[in-house]
Amino acid sequence: MALVNLKQLVSAAFHHGYAVGSFNVVNMETLQAILQVAEEHHSPVILSVAEAHFPFVDLEEFSPILLRAARKAKVPVALHLDHGQSLPAIVTALRNGFTSVMFDGSTLPLEENIAKTREITRMAHAVDVSVEAELGHVTGGEDDTSPGVADPSLFTDPQEAELFVAETEVDALAVAVGSVHGIYQGTPELDIERLAAIRDLTGVPLVLHGGSGLSNDDFRQAIAAGIAKINVYTDMSQAAMARIRTVDTLPQRLGFPEFMLLVREAIQEAVAEKMQIFGSVGQCN
Repeated sequence: MALVNLKQLVSAAFHHGYAVGSFNVVNMETLQAILQVAEEHHSPVILSVAEAHFPFVDLEEFSPILLRAARKAKVPVALHLDHGQSLPAIVTALRNGFTSVMFDGSTLPLEENIAKTREITRMAHAVDVSVEAELGHVTGGEDDTSPGVADPSLFTDPQEAELFVAETEVDALAVAVGSVHGIYQGTPELDIERLAAIRDLTGVPLVLHGGSGLSNDDFRQAIAAGIAKINVYTDMSQAAMARIRTVDTLPQRLGFPEFMLLVREAIQEAVAEKMQIFGSVGQCN
């Protein structure tokens, strides 16, 4: 259909009660898997590249491939910089055709987070690029394999969120309400009441980072309370690694390209499951 900005996708999701999956791309296999599933399920999708993954993905070299794939896709696709923490990373994304950037100033004092986010929003909006920011802090990291737990002292304050959105004019707000990046130790408990209060005070689409360990019902409650974008990486990575660990049981004649197809299939299964849970399937019909 078209390469679109993030605001178009998450605004529709926010108003119609579903969420769009934002899936991290780290190579061609993840790119192909995500787009194939999105097209088969008639689901809008967000292709994300995290600044933390720059050691594996050369953004300037990979961007033309991402752009071509997104433009050829039969569903709406946004191209998103995930957890941009440096100005050079954000500028690189803007210069290379990304339609959305996230500035993660969640570890900064509130006033500094507002000031830096506001400047990035002005710069991005000038070229029709959407901006996501984070208030509160979701702990853990994109490739953190050590289980973690949420810290309630870092949860997003609804009144601060209202001020933050008014001052920065961001298009989407990532919130901390009980999830962590990577693997959750134990059973997470989302603060749905806090989430709904943030939705009511800000009126913008909200973003959930760190969905691993959440139940299907957790996701559905979060979407009902304002979540319109959900980031997915750990579940994809774990699915790929689980398939890789079966290598000893595979035929000896299996070559590397065939092996990578198996990995891609595992990622496709993980992506398809999430799209079903998020309610984005069929939203492009």
